[in-house]
Amino acid sequence: MLVFVENRLQEGQIPEIWETGEEKNLSIGQLKYACLQYAKQNFQGHEYLNKSTGKPIRVSHDGLMEWWRKSRRREHIISVRSLDFFLENGIFKGESPDYQGRKKIESASRFESGCKVDGKLFKVILITRKSVYDIDKFRYYALKDIEISPK
Repeated sequence: MLVFVENRLQEGQIPEIWETGEEKNLSIGQLKYACLQYAKQNFQGHEYLNKSTGKPIRVSHDGLMEWWRKSRRREHIISVRSLDFFLENGIFKGESPDYQGRKKIESASRFESGCKVDGKLFKVILITRKSVYDIDKFRYYALKDIEISPK
């Protein structure tokens, strides 16, 4: 994944997200609320075709609320502006059965992507779920710090 992120970075193909001056003045709660509203207006109810699998992924209210509940850091909060990029360009890393054994959940899939937030490089780990009678739905994503070693 590090090679993928570095190559995409060199090619200028991963998103760069910067916190605006207005956003810097907001508390974490205010920033989360503003970014949640942005995500609802721009992503909720939309489907994105993942290039790695050729399958669509739908963004639902449940997925956005899961992201909202788990977001703690400013970088993670503002990175939601690139959710469409993560869904379309995430590299498929694997699929597993539902860890709780629910009969209506067929599988959970993991994808990896990358982004830069305020000049810092992150690996994005995205989770989707597929129910028996529906397409994959966005469930959550996390940002992991990446340190690029000197060449």
